[in-house]
Amino acid sequence: MKINKTNALKLWEMCFGEQRFAEDFHGYLMCKDGYGNKDYYVYENHEKIYCGWNLHHILPKACGGRSVIENLCCTNIATNDAAADKITFWIDDTLYQVQRTDAGYDIFSLN
Repeated sequence: MKINKTNALKLWEMCFGEQRFAEDFHGYLMCKDGYGNKDYYVYENHEKIYCGWNLHHILPKACGGRSVIENLCCTNIATNDAAADKITFWIDDTLYQVQRTDAGYDIFSLN
């Protein structure tokens, strides 16, 4: 699957339907309109909330992961940057690890 806005929005709709806002696996907010935008914010109760998002390879390409639907998830850009191309990573105070499952790979919290 080619990583582009059209395919990213298709995956968004598969995961979240027509919702405009959703949370990624870490709980960070994403806005459907903010795909690929590192400077996308919304304001809620006078608070600036970052919610740009992109596609994240669950099993990183550096570890043999492919750009297929089963290996991609929508994530806030901050989440994607923190995970980078690692299979074990920290975001805030949470340790995550990519693990093999019957369906392929998934991201699990270890604490």
